[in-house]
Amino acid sequence: MPPRVRPPAAAGRFYPADPGTLRAAVDRLLEEAPRHKAEGRVVAALCPHAGYDYSGAPTARVCRALAGLAPEVVAVVGTAHFADREGFFLSGHAAWRTPLGDLPVAEKEAALLLKSDAGVTASAEAHAQEHSVEVVLPFLQRTFPDFTLLPLVSNGQSRSEAERVGRALAGVLKGRKALVIAASDLSHYPALEVARQVDPASLESFLTLEPDYLWSTEEALMSIGAPELHCTWCGKAAAAAVQAAAAGLGADWGEALDCANSAGRSGDESRTVGYGAAILTVRGRPRPWPLEQVTTEEKAELLALARASVLDALEGRRHAQRLFDRPRFNLPAAVFVTWTRRTGGLRGCIGATVPRDTLGNAVARLAVCSAADDPRFAPVSAEELSGLRAEISILSAPRPARPEDIRPGLGVIVRRGARQGLFLPQVWEQLPGRDEFMEHLCEHKAGLPPDAWTKDGVQLQIFTVTAFAEPR
Repeated sequence: MPPRVRPPAAAGRFYPADPGTLRAAVDRLLEEAPRHKAEGRVVAALCPHAGYDYSGAPTARVCRALAGLAPEVVAVVGTAHFADREGFFLSGHAAWRTPLGDLPVAEKEAALLLKSDAGVTASAEAHAQEHSVEVVLPFLQRTFPDFTLLPLVSNGQSRSEAERVGRALAGVLKGRKALVIAASDLSHYPALEVARQVDPASLESFLTLEPDYLWSTEEALMSIGAPELHCTWCGKAAAAAVQAAAAGLGADWGEALDCANSAGRSGDESRTVGYGAAILTVRGRPRPWPLEQVTTEEKAELLALARASVLDALEGRRHAQRLFDRPRFNLPAAVFVTWTRRTGGLRGCIGATVPRDTLGNAVARLAVCSAADDPRFAPVSAEELSGLRAEISILSAPRPARPEDIRPGLGVIVRRGARQGLFLPQVWEQLPGRDEFMEHLCEHKAGLPPDAWTKDGVQLQIFTVTAFAEPR
């Protein structure tokens, strides 16, 4: 059996061990943090978990935004650096001790979580030397007068498990005044230039409240192979679980408060760690998808990238994946690139419905594919490129639909078995009637009977598109 009280493991290393010194340090950081009035009800947050010289200021910004709340239960989900197996772990203690005093564990909620089908287990060993939860606690003790703690850590590598734990966490906290915190750092250990490209994208993916998108963002960024980028999240599973928990508690909006880097304190720009701070709130309206917010300037850059990529390919230069200075370009995106003749007529169109590549890399790759690999046309030549016009369509996440949901302005995917077809919303300009639109989609794109979209066994999905093109 573990001891009743979990003693501090990080005091004197990550933060001061002397109670007076610790209290003064935390209070000073809280006082120096900018005031922030959150719109809506805060249900979750992201705090880094490093030593206070590095993570203290971002954590203080979060806690300053939480001031005035009076949670009964605070769940803190950190990283399991010392666990001997994968999973999510509660500590099994009745209380946690810091130099500022003991925090009682929310034993009822802990017991319910262990009994759920989420797969959470108790492991005092996973928490014994772990700092990720502990370093956040003194800030919470100085921010909230009275609360119980629900401490978890994870080293999980399964998105579905993280979502399952998050849903279970929301279930045991519903009906309580509750707050859920992900205690995770961002990138390890790239040069500052790479961190500035990667960390804002990772933070943006957290704000979407979509664990699948956070996971896809990490995979897309890591696949680029940036030097010394060991990870984009120190606690990816913790962050994803908190996203799912926040959504289960009604959150529909995310707001970044800070995106900092260790180089700001250490001066070492060659090997850095990123620190994010954010809150997730209930506003009563969904936060716009980040790729729906592409600016006019960003659109112009993407169109120029599409044209330059085709020109490079025609001259024998191969596109290589890379990071971009624009954070939005480093988010995964489902993209179609279309080439049309300036005098009228399609010249090529190829895209992806699943966001695997980052936006910038997807545009560069698919611009070349649509110019060279569309089986309906001969490859574009260098001589005709100047007479073509590029159009980029960024797809939202598809959602299931019924026949009656289909209307002009929406993109549509039809699927039966291995057969699938997709029309972008722009096709409505040529096929304005719903029946005609869907019959052409089924017959000419999916190889199905024209009326298949009205039959059982056929899956329909709809999506919206952010589309923009070069001038005619």
